Amino acid sequence: MMNNITVHGICKNLMRNDCFLIFTHENPDADTIGSCFALICALRMLGKKAYPACCDKIPASLAFMTEGEREFHIENAPEDFTPEYYISVDVASCAQLGIYRSYANRINLSLDHHATHENFAEYALTDARAAACAEIVYHIINRLLNGEITEKIASLLYAALAADTGGFRYANTTPLTHKIAAKLIEKGASHAEICRNLFECKTKTALAAEAFAMANVTYFCSGKISYVKITKADKLTHGFEDEDTYDVINVIRRVDGVKVAILIREKDDGTYKISTRSSCEIDVSKICAIFGGGGHAGAAGCSVAPGMADSALERIIKECRLHE
Repeated sequence: MMNNITVHGICKNLMRNDCFLIFTHENPDADTIGSCFALICALRMLGKKAYPACCDKIPASLAFMTEGEREFHIENAPEDFTPEYYISVDVASCAQLGIYRSYANRINLSLDHHATHENFAEYALTDARAAACAEIVYHIINRLLNGEITEKIASLLYAALAADTGGFRYANTTPLTHKIAAKLIEKGASHAEICRNLFECKTKTALAAEAFAMANVTYFCSGKISYVKITKADKLTHGFEDEDTYDVINVIRRVDGVKVAILIREKDDGTYKISTRSSCEIDVSKICAIFGGGGHAGAAGCSVAPGMADSALERIIKECRLHE
């Protein structure tokens, strides 16, 4: 049974333990990466051992956050590393642990900001009002280090905040988000460089993925819904990989008049990952929950079995209730 816990209680538990394994969610984004690695830095500063558990590779576009390293599997942890406390950050459900979902019943602490959070950890601190999980992690680290946040930690948390708010443009951005961002800049976060890496720099293969999306986007409901489907064959033919589709959903949502954007991409195992974005009153997390997924009102996702992508699209469009 999950128990809610305060920042004070979390800090007491962290100080009682010495060896931590910290999980990100599958298909890692900047928020889960920044939250994970910032917490690791803070724990190591306190003389503790901490190691990340990332079931998927860090996207090339976000490798600047991990000093170029992209693989952090449990089996690659140091030989003398024996975790005694397990933490997940920005993980809304057991399924989001990917290949590490069997570890769900070991997790002592879950930190998350999804309204659709599934209770799976011994303790949890969740806040759906937080623009990013990094807001929650900031309060914990600030207390752990007595305000002595380093430039590296500040940069990791700033990148997480900036990414999950779309450069502080999305509706989830609050006055507190800006206040925390300002404090992180004061601590040395290289905000201009971070935002360039997040929003301006693209690999050639990522640009190929975005070009494919714009060439193959379909519109429904008089242009209120934009949709792209990417298969394994499409990726092979056009020279990009799954990680290169990281920003495709945002590319097709920017089209004038679009209220809901839908990206469906085929995974290596034949299943389909569905990503949705809403810029109106439609709560896409409730729609994705129909398929066992979740997220936020404005950004959510789910997965469906092979052969179910087209029927899932039809259901999503129907649930949007955006008439022609």
